[in-house]
Amino acid sequence: MEENRRHVAVVGTGMAGLVTAYLLHHDPQQRFRVRLIDKRDQVSLSAESIQIPPSQPGVSKSVWADVPMRAFAGGFYRNLIRMYDYLGVRYHSQPFVFSFSRLSSRRQQQQQQEEPYMVHTSNFHRLAPLLPREGDVFQWLIEAVFALLCYLWFTVCCFLVTPAEDESFDHYLLRIYLPQYYNANYLLPLISSVCTCSHEELLRFPATDVLEYKKLTHRQPHYVVTDGVHAVQESLLRGLDVRLGVQSTKVTPRPDGVELTYCKADSKAQETTELFDLVVLAVSPDVVAHIFEPLTLSLGEVPTTTVKTVAHTDFANLPQMGMGVKPGVSVSREPGSPQHIYLRSNGTITESVHVQPNSILVTTNPLTPIDETKVIQSASFTRVLRSHQSRRLINRVFDEGDRHAGSKAVNWRSGDNGVYLAGGWCWDGMVLLEGCIVSAMRVAADLGVEVPWER
Repeated sequence: MEENRRHVAVVGTGMAGLVTAYLLHHDPQQRFRVRLIDKRDQVSLSAESIQIPPSQPGVSKSVWADVPMRAFAGGFYRNLIRMYDYLGVRYHSQPFVFSFSRLSSRRQQQQQQEEPYMVHTSNFHRLAPLLPREGDVFQWLIEAVFALLCYLWFTVCCFLVTPAEDESFDHYLLRIYLPQYYNANYLLPLISSVCTCSHEELLRFPATDVLEYKKLTHRQPHYVVTDGVHAVQESLLRGLDVRLGVQSTKVTPRPDGVELTYCKADSKAQETTELFDLVVLAVSPDVVAHIFEPLTLSLGEVPTTTVKTVAHTDFANLPQMGMGVKPGVSVSREPGSPQHIYLRSNGTITESVHVQPNSILVTTNPLTPIDETKVIQSASFTRVLRSHQSRRLINRVFDEGDRHAGSKAVNWRSGDNGVYLAGGWCWDGMVLLEGCIVSAMRVAADLGVEVPWER
């Protein structure tokens, strides 16, 4: 029985790689022998998460702080939630309080205290400390009414004004006459923090991406995994053959299978070539372009950026909240207690600071100085961006339509020659965890494997 199984290599141990390997490994007909491969010496999904020892006597279970934050919303993350329910992963509703503030390019030379210009709660779940700590309350009231009206107008347009097929988010905002002030100070900071990209990069996204995300998450609660994504990782890894510290350097289809060339990540001197029946590349498009020749030119054009995330305990630079509330190290650990996210923009990019319930701050796209003595760890990861050109390209790679539609990429489809693609970027939507699940399910469906949470 073992020798009749198809040998599958899954390259990449992020969410897409883990879910793909899980589905194939748990095939009811037991047709696959799966090996997970990653160049890192840790499984990628929770590699940067931080284990915090219990602080209370008699408590033996550690707490995990997810880095980066892995919140998800109802509606949009339909398949992710179904998978969590099937696996028995515990998650709970998580309200957030968003604080918006502006950063000066000369902030490091300034001594005055930064003051948020607006604070509001996710889905307006309760009255937050909205009033300013000091200043003109009447001016703040005008600002609040303006922001609310613009939000309502944008929401109405999302449901009633359909974007053109190749329309960018920038063009769509101009077409619906949404005020530039609202875009720069509210809309772009909030959505760019979700996508972890600059405002300019977000404006180049297909409008359909952003509007579909907004429509599906409208008035839906946010959730987080109660025990951290480390719990998800452990559930998906059970029983799998995992090889870490192995860097894949080339994928070559052959008549009798797919050759995978790899070496130890810390030494590229000796390469090994092994033949598999199937290879799933669950990595970013720039990596695919580097190791898989049929997609070298096409996926090399998919835009990406590098995002930095820092976990630390430097509360000193966080601004005062409304009503004089100052963030501190004593944050409620009760599941479901509101958590603060500070969105601090300099006009082109937004720094997001998430105050975790374990007295740890997670800063993404850091713009303000962080005391090095209070840094726990920092990491960088590749963020895949979207444009209408890359959207067309990726759709062709996964579409079974015309293979001669004017792009070199249409000469190859995911699954051709035994090579599959998976990842948050491998679907027609925002590059988020839901895309990882959908792309993994697509690989399973193509191989005739039942997806248990679809029953």
